[in-house]
Amino acid sequence: MADFGVGLYIRKEIIDRHDGKIGVGSQTGNGSTFWFTLPLN
Repeated sequence: MADFGVGLYIRKEIIDRHDGKIGVGSQTGNGSTFWFTLPLN
């Protein structure tokens, strides 16, 4: 996907503006897991 990096950047900006957090975990041969949290209040 050519726009993967741009899409991730946009998501990070949105999450940051809502005081959330975004992260990634990766294991060789198993791929990556992206996660985010947003405050409820």
